[in-house]
Amino acid sequence: MTLNNPTEKSKKVASAKRKEKSFQIICIVVLSLIAFCQIFPFYLKLVDSLHSPELIPDSDKLYLLPEGATIENYFTALQVSGFWQALGNTAFHSVMFTAISLCIAIVVGYVLAKMEFKGKKFVSAILLSTMMVPGEVLMIPNYILVMNMGLNYSIWGLILPGIVNIFGVFLIKQYMANIPQSILESAELDGCNEFHKMFHIVVPMSKPILVTYVILTFVSTWNEYLWPMVMQASGSTVETLQLIMYKFYPGLGNYADGFVRSAGMILITIPIIIVYIIFQKYFLEQNNLSGMK
Repeated sequence: MTLNNPTEKSKKVASAKRKEKSFQIICIVVLSLIAFCQIFPFYLKLVDSLHSPELIPDSDKLYLLPEGATIENYFTALQVSGFWQALGNTAFHSVMFTAISLCIAIVVGYVLAKMEFKGKKFVSAILLSTMMVPGEVLMIPNYILVMNMGLNYSIWGLILPGIVNIFGVFLIKQYMANIPQSILESAELDGCNEFHKMFHIVVPMSKPILVTYVILTFVSTWNEYLWPMVMQASGSTVETLQLIMYKFYPGLGNYADGFVRSAGMILITIPIIIVYIIFQKYFLEQNNLSGMK
């Protein structure tokens, strides 16, 4: 019996490795299918955007490669009236909203995670309760507030409403709460005040979650349509890329206009792809806070 124990143990180890490998293969297959389902529609739009404007597509045919590949549709989309101004408005809106809301989320998240004060649980509960209110319910009060402040003709009318992102506050707060308090106590003994502890210690250690917040907020702001549309209905001349998508029909014909619109949609998506490529290494980064001393 003693001689067989190593053999049985090795068999169990080999069996466990086979199960682990099988599980990994299943995960890869499932994730690959999900990725394909997400990427394939985008690829078809890319193919459409590269079709020749003279092409009359067959309704029964799925085009996996562009016919008469050309980038003429992209130049046509770039010549749409107001495209460059809308691009500037959207970029300014997205960058400023993300930056300001990030600063607010960092400060509030740090206070709730690392500072003790009377009524802390009550404040947290009140803030959390606001997440149960749909954004559409707040749209009318925000609209009245922006009108009374005279910001309905300014791009700041798009930026300021919703600048306090409660979801972002608690996302950052939960991450900061996992940072060992002993690190901050050591910094306090060295003479650091709350400002230095927050921005010189906690913020650098929270880089992964901050970058995650930046990506999520930038993408959602870049794609925002409802609030800019409401502001435009009030007479605002501030157009964003999402609002001028209807202009990607320059009157070239049914099929040609469809190709131009596909090119315009790809152009609108490119900045989001660039932002993700730049920050993806931080987005995927994981900090093992439990091992810190």
